[in-house]
Amino acid sequence: MTAPRLLLSLRSLSGPTLATRDRMLEIVARYREPESLAVTLAKAAAVPVDGVLTCATPMLRAALAELETEVPLFVMVPAMSEYERQELGPGLETAIAASRARVRGMAGLRVGWTELFHPKWAGGGDFVARMPVLVEAELAGLKRDALRGVVLDAWFTDLALAAGHAKFFESFARYVQRRCRAAAAFETRNLGTLLARLREWGVKPDFVIGPLNPSGLLMKPNPEELLAEVQRSDIPVITGELCAGGVDELESAAAYARERGAHGVAPDVAEVDDAGAELRTLLRATATA
Repeated sequence: MTAPRLLLSLRSLSGPTLATRDRMLEIVARYREPESLAVTLAKAAAVPVDGVLTCATPMLRAALAELETEVPLFVMVPAMSEYERQELGPGLETAIAASRARVRGMAGLRVGWTELFHPKWAGGGDFVARMPVLVEAELAGLKRDALRGVVLDAWFTDLALAAGHAKFFESFARYVQRRCRAAAAFETRNLGTLLARLREWGVKPDFVIGPLNPSGLLMKPNPEELLAEVQRSDIPVITGELCAGGVDELESAAAYARERGAHGVAPDVAEVDDAGAELRTLLRATATA
């Protein structure tokens, strides 16, 4: 699988963000209706970006239904609010139940088939055994032709990283690549540490996504070690949190990331005002880098 160079992230619409309260109020108001999001998705597809990084939320599904053009998707799994994360029980069962509750009609057939081979009674509490069911429940109803990648949410990635669960990382990447026929990736808030552990374990996803910005915000374990790992790693790095919550300017932050070894960038909708124009600028810079 080829790692993307330019993604438009919708992360701030469904998860934690560094954007200021005023900025998020503006973004929420802008995307109150699915039609507004559909316009932005159409602009991104026309640039064209390599894909849209997003959770499979009801808002996304409604926006996609408004479009005739195909939007390439890198789907973040699972789609959970901060409250739902805090209420998670042991294992993946709470997340699976929430995902399955959003499945409608015939879309549930593939989930049920996967459940037969990964039943709760045999693998309840086991992340490796039950992750395929969670992935299929999250993807249910989406057009598989539009699926370019599946990205594990940072909350789950960093939990498995803290536990040193090498088998989980290897199993997730293999399942997504072979069964979903898509790129497998991990989002993290501990980019330097994750790259080091993946190298140690011999696990190679198609790419990873983590913070990298001129301000050094969230660059763990520290900016120097993180940048050294980016240079050392053979896993493509896509940079998120480019503007450090609005402190850094988008174009210069993207240039900073590329100059320090990042393979690609994933600006968030909260970091752009005119998606079409700003993404085209980043695309041209990427082509000449």
